[in-house]
Amino acid sequence: MALRRILFLVLSLLNVCLADAQGDSIVYDLPRVDVVGENDATSAVPVQRIDRERMVRLGVHSLSDALSHFAGITVRDYGGAGGMKTVSVRGIGARHTAVVYDGIALSDCQTGEIDLSRYSLDQLDGLSLVIGDGDNIFQPARNQAAAATLVMETEASPLVPRSSLLVPRSSFLVNMGSFGLISPSIRLTRPLSKNLSLSASGTFFHADNDYPFTLRNISLTTRERRTNSRMNAGRGELNLHWNINPKNDFSAKFYYDNNHRRLPGIVHYYTNENHERLCEQTAFGQMRLRSVFNEKWALQVNAKYSWAHSDYQNRTPGSGLGDARYWQREAYASAALLYAPTRWLSLDYSLDFIHNSLNSTLSAYASHPHRTTFLQSLAAKAQFQRLTVVARLLLHSASKESTSEPEKSPIDPKRLSLDPSLSLSYRPFPHEYLYLRLMAKRIFRLPTFNELYFYHIGAADLRPERAAQLNLGLSWTSRKMGRWNASATADFYVNRVTDKIVAVPFNMFVWRISNLNRATILGTDLTTQIACEIDHLHTLTFNGHYSLLRAMNGTVKEAPDYHNQLPYTPLHAFSATISWENPWVNLAATTSGQSNRWTTVDHAAGTRIDGFSVTDLSLWRHFSAKNRPKSPDFTLRLTLQNLFDRQYDIVAHYPMPGRSVQFQISISTDSHRKNHNNR
Repeated sequence: MALRRILFLVLSLLNVCLADAQGDSIVYDLPRVDVVGENDATSAVPVQRIDRERMVRLGVHSLSDALSHFAGITVRDYGGAGGMKTVSVRGIGARHTAVVYDGIALSDCQTGEIDLSRYSLDQLDGLSLVIGDGDNIFQPARNQAAAATLVMETEASPLVPRSSLLVPRSSFLVNMGSFGLISPSIRLTRPLSKNLSLSASGTFFHADNDYPFTLRNISLTTRERRTNSRMNAGRGELNLHWNINPKNDFSAKFYYDNNHRRLPGIVHYYTNENHERLCEQTAFGQMRLRSVFNEKWALQVNAKYSWAHSDYQNRTPGSGLGDARYWQREAYASAALLYAPTRWLSLDYSLDFIHNSLNSTLSAYASHPHRTTFLQSLAAKAQFQRLTVVARLLLHSASKESTSEPEKSPIDPKRLSLDPSLSLSYRPFPHEYLYLRLMAKRIFRLPTFNELYFYHIGAADLRPERAAQLNLGLSWTSRKMGRWNASATADFYVNRVTDKIVAVPFNMFVWRISNLNRATILGTDLTTQIACEIDHLHTLTFNGHYSLLRAMNGTVKEAPDYHNQLPYTPLHAFSATISWENPWVNLAATTSGQSNRWTTVDHAAGTRIDGFSVTDLSLWRHFSAKNRPKSPDFTLRLTLQNLFDRQYDIVAHYPMPGRSVQFQISISTDSHRKNHNNR
């Protein structure tokens, strides 16, 4: 009913604004329609973005560092430079957060969560968070089948201009730091002809992660050191881009990651011993073909095949968990057809096919589950001078889930879910960069294979989750005010999740799974950026965000845990960065933190995790030979993380590192993208 009222309101606004629609209000250049990223100021949904230049200014070294600068995100981190890291947006859960890598979504049918520690920040050109359905409708249906989307962009991303691949480039970077951290990486781009280019990148990562921490037992305090945390990882990418002709464009990617990590155990009183190992291999190949038939029609075809292997070994006496191996495979294909009948209206139909399978040495997975899913999306975008409207219908059908034991298959093969979404952005004053936005979306999520079948954890009677989102917000960007410029956003939202599947970690590889009948989430996200150009050599910048997130259990009114905060969801979260760019040594100081959290819904004694705040300090200097444009550029960076050596946990009984140092050397021959921080 609420969506119908919103739709009626939008149609009324369309009638009012149709008279204002003019031919030059938007130009549809179809060959580029899918390479234009979301604009965080004018978008009809909340969009936050950090590009490579801003990453340097903020002093971030890892994906988890970068994500701390996004409002509404909760990072689950087990500590250490290579520890497992997953993200949840606005309390709905990590499994409702899609991760898109160069235009195509990543997947894990076993857990439903993407471990971001497998991806290197050194290889990224940009990072974006889109909550709801973004303004770009010309993309696969799967990219929009989530509450929020984390978009990771390399130079092969469709969001990066193709001209950047036609210039020879090379860069080498090495990170060194405390606790045995060393991570070299390299990127090479070579045009093979005026229409064909090849790029390759590789990263090696090693960390001992044997950092010290403080252990408190009532009145006794001791200084301990983390054990069984070593990690070795290597990953590489190969990208091919072929500009067949002005109307056809082809790209392909191959990715491989191999990591061997020791899993640190729970620190409880004086128990710090653990003998778990996890060896993982992940590989996928993907391709994308874009064709423009004429000024009104365009087609995009995507295909991907991915394979993953996990080898879990446990030598911890008395743990009760044995060794296990897992193999998962996915075949994915997508086609999107764009039709732009007028200069202010575009329509898109997308069809996605997904087939997942999982094998394991565990008897629980002897049934070898397979799942075939079809996603269909019909989207429309209308853009006028001061109003943008995006509407979408997503049809989610689990057409078939099969096992060797049919009675264990809990998914109804005839299950269908029709999920609508609607978003709009309106600029009320023609001479001010102030935008009002409204977003409503309903989504549907099937339980993962682990949630259904994993022994001692999975529950075959789990019900699928349904979630509804409503967001009301505004964004403002100042007009040029001399040396000053500023921007700010404010969003207020309500999320309702029915049959929410809650995962509470027992250790890094084992979770407890259960359904909550209902969860209600209320929240506010505030962001701001202020820059002052003191002169042409000195610039001061402030970036900050604050999130208030009230995620309440609504299962049984009479229950003592009714309206308790959901596990691992902080009520308050914030981040603030001040940076100073100057001719000598650039500086950036960041303070971020969260309020206390609980590990259980019932908030039992001993399950409270204290809040924390940490401060990082980064210094960097760029060296460039101004009179020799073909000479390499050098960037040196020193970062002091957790400057005041705060003791804190993000996951209960997994202490995070205290004070640490990272040093980075970067060498680049990319002359057309030189960093001008020292102007």
